[in-house]
Amino acid sequence: MRREKAFTFVELLVVVTIIAVLAGVAVVSFTNTSRRSRDTRRKLDIENIRSALELCRTETGSYPLSIYDDIVCGGETYLSDTPKDPKYDSPDDKYSYTRSSATSYSISCILESGESCTFSNP
Repeated sequence: MRREKAFTFVELLVVVTIIAVLAGVAVVSFTNTSRRSRDTRRKLDIENIRSALELCRTETGSYPLSIYDDIVCGGETYLSDTPKDPKYDSPDDKYSYTRSSATSYSISCILESGESCTFSNP
């Protein structure tokens, strides 16, 4: 009797299972890294918006009514094309901005990690 050299079904099943487990770990790791990256981008966007708002108030004495297109105060643009949430493609997915008075505002975003991402100026 002649015996051919080949892999058994069990050996192939073990290899496929190991590859599937490794692929699953890689996908989870990539997903978590992407979430952290988007959260970091959100925090940086909020800081850029905050800086533009503070410049606007320093030069004009008040914050703008809206930041949803550009940040414009006294006819001067302080930030063109206000950043939007990095996860969504809709132009309406901007960060939340509420002007309480000429000298106070709140800006916030939703982080995927569940942390708070809010900046308020008294």
